[in-house]
Amino acid sequence: MASSCPDRAAARAPLLVAGLAVAASLAASPACAQRRAAPLGPAARTAPAPGRPAAAPPAGTGPLVLAGRVVLVRGADTVPLAGARVVAHRVSPAVQGPFDSLRAGPRGGFRFRVARPDTAAMYVVSTEFAGIGYFSQNFGTAAPEGADSIVLAVFDTSSTGAPLDVAVRHLVVSAPDQADGSRDVLDIVQVSNPGRTTRVARDSAPTWWMLMPRGIEAFRVGEGDVPPSAVRRVGDSLLVRAPFPPGVKQVVAIYVVPSGLTTLRVPIDQPTAQLEVLIEDSVANATGAALAAGNPLQIQGRTFRHFASTRVVRGETAEITFGAPGGGRHLAWLAVVAGVVLLAGGATLAARRRAPVAPAPAAPDADALLRQIVALDERYAGRERETPPAEWSAYQVKRASLKADVAARLARR
Repeated sequence: MASSCPDRAAARAPLLVAGLAVAASLAASPACAQRRAAPLGPAARTAPAPGRPAAAPPAGTGPLVLAGRVVLVRGADTVPLAGARVVAHRVSPAVQGPFDSLRAGPRGGFRFRVARPDTAAMYVVSTEFAGIGYFSQNFGTAAPEGADSIVLAVFDTSSTGAPLDVAVRHLVVSAPDQADGSRDVLDIVQVSNPGRTTRVARDSAPTWWMLMPRGIEAFRVGEGDVPPSAVRRVGDSLLVRAPFPPGVKQVVAIYVVPSGLTTLRVPIDQPTAQLEVLIEDSVANATGAALAAGNPLQIQGRTFRHFASTRVVRGETAEITFGAPGGGRHLAWLAVVAGVVLLAGGATLAARRRAPVAPAPAAPDADALLRQIVALDERYAGRERETPPAEWSAYQVKRASLKADVAARLARR
């Protein structure tokens, strides 16, 4: 069902970043929660204005080498992928995009040398196999360890195999809106592929799906590791048609609980290793699915009740019961963003590189945004003439939004 309140959903967009930061802070120290971030800067340009030379980036302490090999993982074996096209990308507050490419050697080897690396940039390499993009971790001049021994793994595809399951699911629920008593919910799902092939959809079927709570409104897809175009809601189900390589990918949904719905029932329809519930309501409660109350989470003067479970059983239901809506206060999510967005670290990247279920909560940071930019550029860059105008405009808008987020995070490093 499409969003019935698009204006309200757009106005509450900062909830996504706030919720991700709140989830990430579960693994952070209390002292870190008091750090304040610099104001968001304007979106950076992808290229200098016509006729104006690009400014030279700040020089690093020395050349940065991005070298390694492309390997095809098949079962327990790895096979060098000779001739694979490897692309090097740079994302900084001033410049984003590919800057070099080459064909991998006979043993899958590749090597890029950045003579004057930008100290404010991240560097990543990518390749494509069977129509699916794969990316390395990112590297910067401050911590280039391992940059000369990158293993860029790709996988065969399959529409069958071990079931995809949920490594971690975060539910972040806001305080009631002052105007109408409704609540925003950020539903962050870490989907795990424990197999050794990239799972793809079969015919018209989704690659992965999940039951959603009933009675929710204004549903939309958030910025995770899966493009919004590959996610849709049909009835009470969330359907995803994106490929899932081995490891963990993040799917994000945002929706509204209307004021008349006093209990949000969240069905657990598949194996879930860990469930985390955060509620900005001192009298709210979460029960079922073996949820247990933990210490409240304090961020920038806002209090979130915290419930967690590592004994979630398929077929159970988590029930979130809310307090009286009359005590609601206006949401100042930008204040939360300013205080804790720096806490979103590299946990998602580490989890993505592990094939089994990730044991700890993970939240996306600039890595996830970087991968989305790279994927967009791989698909659209240089293809304006062959792309429908509406689709090209959507690409430009999407890329500009991602660039602004990445630039803000890089500026705070």
